[in-house]
Amino acid sequence: MKLADFQSLFQESVLTGSGEADKPLLKKLRASPRGATPETLLGVYQSGYRLRLADFVSQDHPGLRAVLGGEAFEALIDDYIDQRPSRDPNARFFTSGLPDFMRDCPTWRDDARAVSMALFERAMVDAFDAADETPLAVQALAEYPPNDWPLLAFDFDPSLTLLELAAGTIASYDAAISEEPPEKIDAPAASDDVEYVAVWRVDHESAYRQLEPDEYVALCEARAGHAFGDICQMTAFQQSGEIAPERLAQCLSSWFQDGMIIGVRVGGDDQSSNTPSSA
Repeated sequence: MKLADFQSLFQESVLTGSGEADKPLLKKLRASPRGATPETLLGVYQSGYRLRLADFVSQDHPGLRAVLGGEAFEALIDDYIDQRPSRDPNARFFTSGLPDFMRDCPTWRDDARAVSMALFERAMVDAFDAADETPLAVQALAEYPPNDWPLLAFDFDPSLTLLELAAGTIASYDAAISEEPPEKIDAPAASDDVEYVAVWRVDHESAYRQLEPDEYVALCEARAGHAFGDICQMTAFQQSGEIAPERLAQCLSSWFQDGMIIGVRVGGDDQSSNTPSSA
Protein backbone atom coordinates (compact mmCIF):
# COMPACT_ATOMS: atom_id res chain seq x y z
CA MET A 1 0.00 0.00 0.00
CA LYS A 2 1.32 3.43 -0.95
CA LEU A 3 1.86 5.99 1.79
CA ALA A 4 -0.77 8.33 0.32
CA ASP A 5 -3.34 5.51 0.33
CA PHE A 6 -2.45 4.62 3.91
CA GLN A 7 -2.80 8.24 5.00
CA SER A 8 -6.16 8.52 3.26
CA LEU A 9 -7.46 5.37 4.97
CA PHE A 10 -6.19 6.55 8.33
CA GLN A 11 -7.82 9.97 7.98
CA GLU A 12 -11.14 8.49 6.90
CA SER A 13 -11.07 6.06 9.82
CA VAL A 14 -10.44 8.84 12.32
CA LEU A 15 -13.15 11.04 10.80
CA THR A 16 -15.87 8.39 10.65
CA GLY A 17 -15.02 6.28 13.72
CA SER A 18 -14.57 2.57 14.08
CA GLY A 19 -16.30 0.16 11.71
CA GLU A 20 -15.85 -2.33 8.89
CA ALA A 21 -13.86 0.24 6.91
CA ASP A 22 -11.03 -0.13 9.47
CA LYS A 23 -10.07 -3.65 8.35
CA PRO A 24 -7.71 -2.72 5.48
CA LEU A 25 -6.01 -0.19 7.73
CA LEU A 26 -5.68 -2.54 10.71
CA LYS A 27 -3.88 -5.07 8.54
CA LYS A 28 -1.13 -2.52 8.03
CA LEU A 29 -0.76 -1.51 11.66
CA ARG A 30 1.56 -3.25 14.09
CA ALA A 31 1.08 -3.87 17.78
CA SER A 32 3.00 -1.50 20.04
CA PRO A 33 6.16 -2.68 21.84
CA ARG A 34 4.10 -2.62 25.04
CA GLY A 35 1.54 -5.01 23.63
CA ALA A 36 -1.30 -2.69 22.64
CA THR A 37 -3.21 -4.12 19.69
CA PRO A 38 -3.71 -2.24 16.41
CA GLU A 39 -7.41 -1.91 17.31
CA THR A 40 -6.50 -0.24 20.59
CA LEU A 41 -4.00 2.11 18.98
CA LEU A 42 -6.43 3.18 16.27
CA GLY A 43 -9.16 3.58 18.87
CA VAL A 44 -7.01 6.10 20.75
CA TYR A 45 -6.90 8.35 17.71
CA GLN A 46 -10.60 7.90 16.95
CA SER A 47 -11.68 8.61 20.53
CA GLY A 48 -9.30 11.55 20.89
CA TYR A 49 -10.62 13.11 17.69
CA ARG A 50 -14.24 12.83 18.85
CA LEU A 51 -13.36 14.29 22.23
CA ARG A 52 -11.69 17.24 20.54
CA LEU A 53 -14.71 17.90 18.35
CA ALA A 54 -16.99 17.64 21.37
CA ASP A 55 -14.80 20.16 23.17
CA PHE A 56 -15.13 22.65 20.30
CA VAL A 57 -18.92 22.35 20.42
CA SER A 58 -18.97 22.74 24.21
CA GLN A 59 -16.85 25.88 24.06
CA ASP A 60 -19.19 27.51 21.52
CA HIS A 61 -22.45 26.46 23.21
CA PRO A 62 -22.45 26.94 26.99
CA GLY A 63 -26.04 28.16 26.85
CA LEU A 64 -27.19 25.11 24.93
CA ARG A 65 -25.58 22.80 27.48
CA ALA A 66 -27.38 24.67 30.27
CA VAL A 67 -30.75 24.48 28.51
CA LEU A 68 -30.49 20.77 27.66
CA GLY A 69 -28.58 19.54 30.69
CA GLY A 70 -25.29 17.68 30.47
CA GLU A 71 -26.61 14.25 29.49
CA ALA A 72 -28.86 15.45 26.68
CA PHE A 73 -26.18 17.84 25.44
CA GLU A 74 -23.66 15.01 25.18
CA ALA A 75 -26.22 12.90 23.32
CA LEU A 76 -26.73 15.78 20.89
CA ILE A 77 -22.99 16.06 20.29
CA ASP A 78 -22.74 12.31 19.66
CA ASP A 79 -25.59 12.49 17.15
CA TYR A 80 -24.01 15.48 15.44
CA ILE A 81 -20.55 13.94 15.13
CA ASP A 82 -22.03 10.66 13.85
CA GLN A 83 -24.33 12.23 11.26
CA ARG A 84 -22.31 15.28 10.22
CA PRO A 85 -18.63 14.26 10.21
CA SER A 86 -16.21 17.14 9.84
CA ARG A 87 -14.96 17.74 6.30
CA ASP A 88 -13.09 20.98 6.92
CA PRO A 89 -9.67 21.36 8.57
CA ASN A 90 -10.94 24.39 10.49
CA ALA A 91 -12.96 23.20 13.51
CA ARG A 92 -14.84 26.53 13.49
CA PHE A 93 -16.80 25.40 10.46
CA PHE A 94 -17.69 22.12 12.12
CA THR A 95 -19.45 23.79 15.04
CA SER A 96 -21.29 26.28 12.81
CA GLY A 97 -23.45 23.52 11.36
CA LEU A 98 -25.03 22.50 14.67
CA PRO A 99 -28.18 24.72 14.53
CA ASP A 100 -29.03 23.55 11.02
CA PHE A 101 -28.50 19.94 12.07
CA MET A 102 -30.87 20.41 15.00
CA ARG A 103 -33.56 21.94 12.80
CA ASP A 104 -33.30 19.00 10.38
CA CYS A 105 -33.09 16.22 12.97
CA PRO A 106 -36.40 14.73 14.24
CA THR A 107 -34.85 14.23 17.66
CA TRP A 108 -34.13 17.92 18.23
CA ARG A 109 -36.15 20.05 15.83
CA ASP A 110 -39.22 20.36 18.07
CA ASP A 111 -37.23 21.80 20.99
CA ALA A 112 -37.65 25.48 20.17
CA ARG A 113 -35.68 26.62 23.22
CA ALA A 114 -32.67 24.51 22.31
CA VAL A 115 -32.74 25.42 18.61
CA SER A 116 -33.05 29.12 19.46
CA MET A 117 -30.10 28.93 21.82
CA ALA A 118 -27.99 27.17 19.19
CA LEU A 119 -28.86 29.85 16.61
CA PHE A 120 -28.04 32.65 19.03
CA GLU A 121 -24.71 31.15 20.04
CA ARG A 122 -23.75 30.55 16.42
CA ALA A 123 -24.47 34.24 15.73
CA MET A 124 -22.23 35.18 18.67
CA VAL A 125 -19.34 33.11 17.28
CA ASP A 126 -19.92 34.43 13.75
CA ALA A 127 -19.81 38.00 15.05
CA PHE A 128 -16.60 37.35 16.97
CA ASP A 129 -14.96 35.97 13.82
CA ALA A 130 -16.12 38.85 11.62
CA ALA A 131 -13.74 41.48 10.28
CA ASP A 132 -13.45 44.77 12.14
CA GLU A 133 -15.30 47.76 10.71
CA THR A 134 -15.19 51.40 11.79
CA PRO A 135 -18.53 52.53 13.25
CA LEU A 136 -19.82 56.04 12.70
CA ALA A 137 -20.69 58.46 15.48
CA VAL A 138 -24.13 60.04 15.48
CA GLN A 139 -22.44 63.38 14.75
CA ALA A 140 -22.08 62.20 11.15
CA LEU A 141 -25.75 63.16 10.66
CA ALA A 142 -24.91 66.82 11.22
CA GLU A 143 -23.14 66.87 7.87
CA TYR A 144 -26.43 66.44 6.04
CA PRO A 145 -28.86 69.33 5.48
CA PRO A 146 -32.26 68.92 7.22
CA ASN A 147 -34.04 68.46 3.91
CA ASP A 148 -31.98 65.31 3.27
CA TRP A 149 -32.80 63.61 6.56
CA PRO A 150 -35.97 61.81 5.37
CA LEU A 151 -33.92 60.45 2.46
CA LEU A 152 -31.03 59.10 4.51
CA ALA A 153 -30.31 55.39 4.43
CA PHE A 154 -27.75 53.56 6.53
CA ASP A 155 -25.15 50.86 6.05
CA PHE A 156 -24.75 48.43 8.93
CA ASP A 157 -21.82 46.42 10.15
CA PRO A 158 -21.73 43.17 8.10
CA SER A 159 -21.59 41.16 11.32
CA LEU A 160 -25.07 42.33 12.37
CA THR A 161 -27.53 39.46 12.67
CA LEU A 162 -31.19 39.87 13.61
CA LEU A 163 -32.86 36.91 15.27
CA GLU A 164 -36.38 35.90 16.23
CA LEU A 165 -35.97 33.45 19.09
CA ALA A 166 -38.05 31.54 21.60
CA ALA A 167 -38.90 33.68 24.61
CA GLY A 168 -36.39 33.37 27.41
CA THR A 169 -33.37 32.57 25.23
CA ILE A 170 -31.31 35.58 26.29
CA ALA A 171 -32.18 35.22 29.97
CA SER A 172 -31.11 31.57 29.78
CA TYR A 173 -27.85 32.51 28.09
CA ASP A 174 -27.09 35.19 30.66
CA ALA A 175 -27.69 32.67 33.43
CA ALA A 176 -25.51 30.08 31.72
CA ILE A 177 -22.48 32.35 31.44
CA SER A 178 -22.80 33.76 34.95
CA GLU A 179 -20.12 32.94 37.49
CA GLU A 180 -22.25 30.22 39.06
CA PRO A 181 -24.57 28.90 36.30
CA PRO A 182 -27.28 26.41 37.24
CA GLU A 183 -26.72 22.79 36.26
CA LYS A 184 -29.78 22.95 34.02
CA ILE A 185 -31.96 25.93 33.15
CA ASP A 186 -35.68 25.33 33.51
CA ALA A 187 -38.04 26.31 30.72
CA PRO A 188 -39.99 29.55 31.19
CA ALA A 189 -43.72 29.50 31.69
CA ALA A 190 -45.59 28.13 28.66
CA SER A 191 -45.94 30.89 26.10
CA ASP A 192 -46.13 31.36 22.36
CA ASP A 193 -44.16 34.60 22.65
CA VAL A 194 -40.90 35.22 20.88
CA GLU A 195 -38.10 37.67 21.55
CA TYR A 196 -36.05 39.70 19.13
CA VAL A 197 -32.29 40.01 19.37
CA ALA A 198 -29.48 41.82 17.56
CA VAL A 199 -25.97 40.34 17.53
CA TRP A 200 -22.97 42.18 16.10
CA ARG A 201 -19.24 42.81 16.52
CA VAL A 202 -17.98 46.00 18.14
CA ASP A 203 -14.70 46.84 19.89
CA HIS A 204 -13.27 43.44 18.86
CA GLU A 205 -15.98 41.55 20.74
CA SER A 206 -19.41 40.06 20.13
CA ALA A 207 -22.27 42.20 21.43
CA TYR A 208 -25.98 41.50 21.77
CA ARG A 209 -29.16 43.03 23.09
CA GLN A 210 -32.85 42.37 22.98
CA LEU A 211 -35.05 44.54 20.78
CA GLU A 212 -38.61 45.70 21.24
CA PRO A 213 -40.84 44.50 18.39
CA ASP A 214 -41.09 47.96 16.84
CA GLU A 215 -37.33 48.43 16.89
CA TYR A 216 -36.82 44.99 15.38
CA VAL A 217 -39.12 45.87 12.47
CA ALA A 218 -37.48 49.27 11.99
CA LEU A 219 -34.00 47.76 12.08
CA CYS A 220 -34.97 45.11 9.53
CA GLU A 221 -36.26 47.83 7.20
CA ALA A 222 -33.24 50.08 7.74
CA ARG A 223 -30.86 47.19 7.16
CA ALA A 224 -32.67 46.44 3.90
CA GLY A 225 -31.64 49.91 2.72
CA HIS A 226 -34.89 51.83 3.14
CA ALA A 227 -34.64 55.54 3.86
CA PHE A 228 -35.47 57.04 7.24
CA GLY A 229 -38.59 58.77 5.96
CA ASP A 230 -39.96 55.60 4.36
CA ILE A 231 -39.63 53.32 7.37
CA CYS A 232 -42.46 54.90 9.37
CA GLN A 233 -44.85 54.38 6.47
CA MET A 234 -43.68 50.84 5.77
CA THR A 235 -44.07 49.72 9.38
CA ALA A 236 -47.75 50.66 9.31
CA PHE A 237 -48.26 47.34 7.49
CA GLN A 238 -46.33 45.33 10.07
CA GLN A 239 -47.83 43.66 13.12
CA SER A 240 -46.10 46.11 15.43
CA GLY A 241 -47.99 49.02 13.88
CA GLU A 242 -46.70 52.35 12.66
CA ILE A 243 -43.56 53.71 14.31
CA ALA A 244 -43.69 57.38 15.23
CA PRO A 245 -40.82 59.52 13.91
CA GLU A 246 -39.76 60.30 17.49
CA ARG A 247 -39.49 56.61 18.33
CA LEU A 248 -37.59 55.90 15.12
CA ALA A 249 -35.18 58.72 15.96
CA GLN A 250 -34.56 57.09 19.35
CA CYS A 251 -33.84 53.77 17.66
CA LEU A 252 -31.49 55.42 15.19
CA SER A 253 -29.58 57.07 18.02
CA SER A 254 -29.23 53.69 19.73
CA TRP A 255 -27.88 52.07 16.56
CA PHE A 256 -25.18 54.72 16.34
CA GLN A 257 -24.33 54.42 20.03
CA ASP A 258 -24.12 50.63 19.75
CA GLY A 259 -21.65 50.85 16.87
CA MET A 260 -23.94 49.14 14.37
CA ILE A 261 -23.83 51.81 11.65
CA ILE A 262 -20.76 52.15 9.41
CA GLY A 263 -22.12 54.35 6.60
CA VAL A 264 -24.72 56.99 5.77
CA ARG A 265 -26.01 57.85 2.33
CA VAL A 266 -28.89 59.57 0.64
CA GLY A 267 -31.48 56.93 -0.28
CA GLY A 268 -31.18 55.71 -3.85
CA ASP A 269 -27.46 56.41 -3.96
CA ASP A 270 -25.60 53.16 -4.69
CA GLN A 271 -22.44 54.26 -2.91
CA SER A 272 -22.04 54.31 0.85
CA SER A 273 -20.49 57.45 2.24
CA ASN A 274 -19.54 59.04 5.51
CA THR A 275 -20.23 62.49 4.01
CA PRO A 276 -23.23 63.99 2.20
CA SER A 277 -23.70 63.33 -1.47
CA SER A 278 -22.68 66.15 -3.77
CA ALA A 279 -25.49 68.42 -4.91
